[in-house]
Amino acid sequence: MSEQSTKKSALILIEYLNDWLAPTGTINGQFQDREQVDAAVANSKEVLAEARRQNMEVIHVRMVLEPTYRALGAAKYGLRKMMRDYGSFLGEQTEFFPGFEPLADEYVISERTGGSSAFAGTTLDSYLRHNQIQDIYVMGFALRQCVESTMRNAHDLGYHTNVIWDASAAFTKEQQTSFLTDIIPFYANAVTTQEFLNQD
Repeated sequence: MSEQSTKKSALILIEYLNDWLAPTGTINGQFQDREQVDAAVANSKEVLAEARRQNMEVIHVRMVLEPTYRALGAAKYGLRKMMRDYGSFLGEQTEFFPGFEPLADEYVISERTGGSSAFAGTTLDSYLRHNQIQDIYVMGFALRQCVESTMRNAHDLGYHTNVIWDASAAFTKEQQTSFLTDIIPFYANAVTTQEFLNQD
């Protein structure tokens, strides 16, 4: 990837946390396609290294909650209820998985509370606009939840959005296939790790 192509671009990493990637993570055990997860982690390391080499804007998005989950309200259904049931996004589980710790000059979003999209209730949109960034590359976990929600939100906000899908992981192979065939064509570009690395 050339310096020119990264000038007004940002790489957005979603949920590279112990909760998702460490064996002790409360969400980690929900991944049924382990090969997909392992490939996503390996590919993500390559993408992140290249983005940093090119001085591309790097943004880390995580969720940090408190033990009573007050920010989630009654949480009677959906992801908010699942977070309570699994005991997710608390304490050490919210720390960045080794190899994905932010550098000192990289922007970290931790205020997200309960929303699937990285834009929901955060400073992401204002940060991108204030820094004149229109092209974004998104990767992370899980593909059909947080990554997809972020992609849809970015599309509606007018960003030129690229999802590095093989540096992301869905819970099953079927979810990944459905995302690629039925969802992403309407909202973003599907990009592989090699395509990201080889851009001019």
